[in-house]
Amino acid sequence: MVSPVTVVIPTRNRRELLLRTLATVLSQVGAQIDVVVVDEGSTDGTAEALARLRNDAIRVIRHERPRGVAAARNAGIAAASADWIAFLDDDDLWAPVKLRAQLDAAGAQPSARWVCSGAVRLDAQLRLGGPERPPNSPDVLASLFSSNVIPGGASGVLVRADLVRGVGGFDEGLSNLADYDLWIRLALASPVGIVDRPLVGYRVHLGGMAHDVRRSELELARIEVKYRRIRQEHGIEISPDAFLWYFGSMYLRLGRRGPAVRTHLKLALHGDEGRLRALAAAVLGGAAPSLQRLRDRLQFLRLSSAWRQEAESWVAPLRPGLGPSLTPSSAARPASRRRLGA
Repeated sequence: MVSPVTVVIPTRNRRELLLRTLATVLSQVGAQIDVVVVDEGSTDGTAEALARLRNDAIRVIRHERPRGVAAARNAGIAAASADWIAFLDDDDLWAPVKLRAQLDAAGAQPSARWVCSGAVRLDAQLRLGGPERPPNSPDVLASLFSSNVIPGGASGVLVRADLVRGVGGFDEGLSNLADYDLWIRLALASPVGIVDRPLVGYRVHLGGMAHDVRRSELELARIEVKYRRIRQEHGIEISPDAFLWYFGSMYLRLGRRGPAVRTHLKLALHGDEGRLRALAAAVLGGAAPSLQRLRDRLQFLRLSSAWRQEAESWVAPLRPGLGPSLTPSSAARPASRRRLGA
C-alpha cells in the first residue's frame, strides 16, 4: 500500500520558479500525493496561474498579507490530510523517486518518524554544484546542536504529520533558520531515516532568503538561547564558525565579493580554528569568487561515481529551457489519477 503524502509549498512572487518546482512534484513516481501551495500575497499572477492549472491534487491557501515562511508552512501543516508531510521551497527541485525512496527508508526503520535525503546545489542554469550529504547516523541530535547537518533546507525532509504537529511546527519568530530549529525538535523526539542519494536540487540564487547573513546570525543567537538548557545537559555547544563558513561560501557562489570577504575576515579574526584558511578565503574569494564554484565542482567529483551519475541523470533532463514548467494542459489531472506513478 502506498502511503499518502501532502507536499507543502510556501510561495511569494515566484510564479515561473513555482511552476517548474510543481512539475517535479507531480512527476513523483510511486507516491500518492496532494499539494498544498500557500501563497503569501503574490502579486505576479501566481494565483491566476495556479487557478488555470485545474488540478484537483493542488490546493491553494492564500494569505492576502504575507505572514512569513514559517507561518506559511504551518498553514500547510494544518491543512495537510495525509499521514506524511513533505516540505518544498518554491525554487527547489526533486528527483522523480524522492518521495518513494524516503517512504521506503521509513518502512525499513519504523522508529524513524522523519526522513532526510542527500541534495545537490544548483545554479541558475541548473549546473551541478557541491553535494550536501546526509548524516551517517540516525541519531543526529548532537550533530544538530553543533550545526545544521540536514541537507537541502526544508526541501529535503519528509515527516510524520502527527510528529511535526506534536512538536509545534515551525517557530514563526524565525525565517532563515526556521527549518534548522524544527530539525532540532524532531531529533529530540525521533531518530531520522536517511537516504544517501542526491534527490533534492537546492537552487542557489540571489533571491534566496538564506543569504541574509545578518538575519541568520540573529536567529542563530535566538536558537542558542532557546535550547541552552538542553544543550548544557548534553554538553554540546552550537558552532557559529560552521554557519559562518556556510554563509561565506554561499556569498562566493553568488559572486557577492563584499559580503564574502567580510564574513571570512570575521572568521579569520574571531573564529576558533582555521583562521589562516579563512584569511586565504577572504583574499582569494575577493579576487576571484568563481574559485568557490571550482571548489564545489572538485568536491562533487570526489564523490562516488554512482552518486554523481544519479544526480546528473535526473537534473540533466530539466536543463533545456531551465526545466519543464506546468501549463494548464500538462497539469490537469482527473481525480481518478491522483495516485502518481501507479
